[in-house]
Amino acid sequence: MKKCVVVGGGFAGLSAAVYLSKSGYHVELIEASPKLGGRAYSFTEESTGDVIDNGQHIMMGCYRETLNFFSLIGASEDVETQKQLSIHFLKENFRIIPFIAPSSPYPLNLLIALLQFKAIRFAERLNLLKFFLKIYFYDSNTLKKMTVMQWLQQEHQSEKVIKSFWEILTVGALNTSIEKASAKVFSDIVKKIFFRGTKAAAIVLPLSGLSEVYCKRAAIFIENRGGKISVSEKAEEITINDDKVISLKTNLRLIKEFDFVITAVPHYSLKKIGLAELIGERNFTYSTIVSIHLWLTKNPFNEKFYGLIDSPVHWIFNHGSYISLVVSDADYLADTEKKKIFELAIKELEKFTPLKRDEIKHSKIIKEKRATFVSSNDIILQRPVSKTKIKNLFFAGDWTDTGLPSTI
Repeated sequence: MKKCVVVGGGFAGLSAAVYLSKSGYHVELIEASPKLGGRAYSFTEESTGDVIDNGQHIMMGCYRETLNFFSLIGASEDVETQKQLSIHFLKENFRIIPFIAPSSPYPLNLLIALLQFKAIRFAERLNLLKFFLKIYFYDSNTLKKMTVMQWLQQEHQSEKVIKSFWEILTVGALNTSIEKASAKVFSDIVKKIFFRGTKAAAIVLPLSGLSEVYCKRAAIFIENRGGKISVSEKAEEITINDDKVISLKTNLRLIKEFDFVITAVPHYSLKKIGLAELIGERNFTYSTIVSIHLWLTKNPFNEKFYGLIDSPVHWIFNHGSYISLVVSDADYLADTEKKKIFELAIKELEKFTPLKRDEIKHSKIIKEKRATFVSSNDIILQRPVSKTKIKNLFFAGDWTDTGLPSTI
């Protein structure tokens, strides 16, 4: 039986280890931190005892490989998938604007959703629909040098349509501003979401903490097939000889018995383990996501989540006893005091919802400063393929050339 060592226990590392185990490989996974999950994990909040995610993750039906992975490890029951796309947007004073695809046949249901989106005037909806249909026939390779903003302006999308629809979609999907985001990547994503059938556009939400949804189940899957998982074990040096990895040194031991190595860690971590020359100079920049978890004395929300129109807060997720506010593309908050971020959240909640300051009894603010890489044209072009020039070494992770933005 061939053996593979996987370095990194985030989503990429766990999924690689699971599929290798399924294919009959003996897998050993090492993770530097004391937990699995990388940038997508959950933990128990001390004051309340509630399990919360480090950042709320929203998935869609078009996440085909992710959902297949969940199915393989037995996690499908831990996520909830809409029957068809349904998003409730908020404008000031708790004015709810539904964006709902009815049960009509695809693609008529999505066209109806666009035409009934009352955040913009009817004439703007028609213009939005016209452009939407045009995207289907767009060759995204012609957009390689354009940003999303440049593309939208070229296609005569009004400022209000951009603010009320395209900006929310871009920032939500890419965690990158429309002024920086690659038009090519965005075009490809829009096609995957809206032009792959009704199920592709449906929202998928985890029903429990991310660690419970996939980390624990993936670990069980691997170990049940003879694999081994070691946490709190840090890779320190990979030694290469004759274009082949011959050893992997960790803080605990020297590993020599393996056939392949997969590094499922961010590119900046590879430089620390002797692979700086192999990956070369790649000027990746990252984008912050801030999550503001608020526990309430009473909850006025009926829906599971809301999108906010023209607000620095992009999403509100309803967990019953608490809500989670998400600010994407949040580098401007990366070094801001948490007290000021809390005040920003209160201001937006009082503007958009019936909630008042005295109805919030506890808060937890989490900054994920390297949540995703910036999906700009220059960074997209720097992404390497998974196969390296080293015979038995492979890269894995969202920073490689997956053809997708930084996502699970």
